[in-house]
Amino acid sequence: MAKISLVDVSLRDGNQSLWGATGITTRMVRGVAPLLDAVGYRTLELVSSTLMATAVRYHSEDPWERIRTARQLAPDTQLGFLTTGKRFITFGRTPDAVFELAFTLLARNGVRKLWVIDPMHDMEGAKRTAAMAKRVGFEEVIGGVCYTMSPVHTPEYFAEKAGELRDSPDIDGVYLKDPSGILTPDSVRTLVPALQAALGRTPDGPQLREVHSHSTTGLSPITLLEAADLGVPTLHCALPPLADGPSHPKAQQLVANLRARGHEVDVDVEAMDRASEYLTRQSRIKRLPQGQPAQYDEAYYRHTIPGGVQSTTRRQLAEIRRPELFDAVTEESLQVREDLGWPIVMTPFAQYIVAQAALNVISGERYRTISNEVVDLLRGDFGALPGKVNEDLLDRALATPRGREKPDDGGEVTLKGLRQQFGIHLSDEELLLRAVMPAEQVDRMVAAKKDSTSATLAGLIAAAGSPSSGLSVSVSSGDTAFSLSRAAKNPAEEATA
Repeated sequence: MAKISLVDVSLRDGNQSLWGATGITTRMVRGVAPLLDAVGYRTLELVSSTLMATAVRYHSEDPWERIRTARQLAPDTQLGFLTTGKRFITFGRTPDAVFELAFTLLARNGVRKLWVIDPMHDMEGAKRTAAMAKRVGFEEVIGGVCYTMSPVHTPEYFAEKAGELRDSPDIDGVYLKDPSGILTPDSVRTLVPALQAALGRTPDGPQLREVHSHSTTGLSPITLLEAADLGVPTLHCALPPLADGPSHPKAQQLVANLRARGHEVDVDVEAMDRASEYLTRQSRIKRLPQGQPAQYDEAYYRHTIPGGVQSTTRRQLAEIRRPELFDAVTEESLQVREDLGWPIVMTPFAQYIVAQAALNVISGERYRTISNEVVDLLRGDFGALPGKVNEDLLDRALATPRGREKPDDGGEVTLKGLRQQFGIHLSDEELLLRAVMPAEQVDRMVAAKKDSTSATLAGLIAAAGSPSSGLSVSVSSGDTAFSLSRAAKNPAEEATA
């Protein structure tokens, strides 16, 4: 049997799948990062652009500070970032200059690994993204083959797409990503050898290195064991309360099962338990849901909507006071996906499909309103759709004002231009956020940081001004550091003071 390593996805995909991408805060990362660092994971999947956006939008927190906190408190574990390669925070195409700035800052702030997955399987685009990531300092890049089910997504299709990554010097390995949790043990026994053959087994070429499968249908704990038996050396998992259900297999049980099959897994399960205990306490305090093992549900093989998109859709429907529409929106998404030519149901296309389905349901008329994002998809901004598109929908989309616009590839966007637009004195990190997020949300984040810093300094100054036995304190935030010290007084000085 083989030596198996693990990737923990609790803070990114677990949070996104079970807590609507909003549950994790920087304070929680500060508490759990040292515990995760003690486990012996291959990588911590820490963040995606979606998680960076929710840090700003829902918590007024600086996502860069969160990344630096994790890097400082988990120094022995590689940190990873997931990207689709065509969008960063926004749901439209992101200009290359913005992407390069984002990747540069991620590497600068301590992220060392990148998973790049193109939902349209534009492998040439994925290779360009990988080259950019390596150029700015990422140490490891993993290219993705994203599993789904449709009339056009066959084993031969996936093998062909994997083979297109063979010649990339910037891709260190390939992973099979199953965002909907619909891989079965039988499909893995077919797909894994097909992908391994397509990639070849040359020592200097990328190999199939990882499998990422959600527990949505309840099958992924067995599916991952099959992948390990077939020679895949790295598996993705999560810790309770951010495991199971639409998230990923429970890490502790996965380790026990792998060892029972004879595989070697060099991790500290007691450290896993300590991290789980911390996260479980936080979930109870914040009244956040705890993942539960899922019962097999055949419906997922029809709509294939990932768990994270489901939880976010439920939250958003509740926010507009229409939570009862969830089942109708899910059903309508089936027709929308077929009409769009069978795009894979993952970010960002899962959101496009579900949002359009919601528009259809709420308006009571299919395609009465067509979202800009669906128009972008139909006019080819993200590449060729894999199947036949509904011609009537295509005509209606291209007849809209958005459809008549010339697609903007962002080629004229430059870093110099962004500085002229948003401010020449901004940090690179704040500049990037302002380039891709609403100004008022970034303003609230900046104000919150100032309030927090002021409160901290006021407390330090008050402490320094009081009679004490001496004080020496340093506070740092990003590139700014503040130190304060007060010498101790001897008893005679105290008596005459």
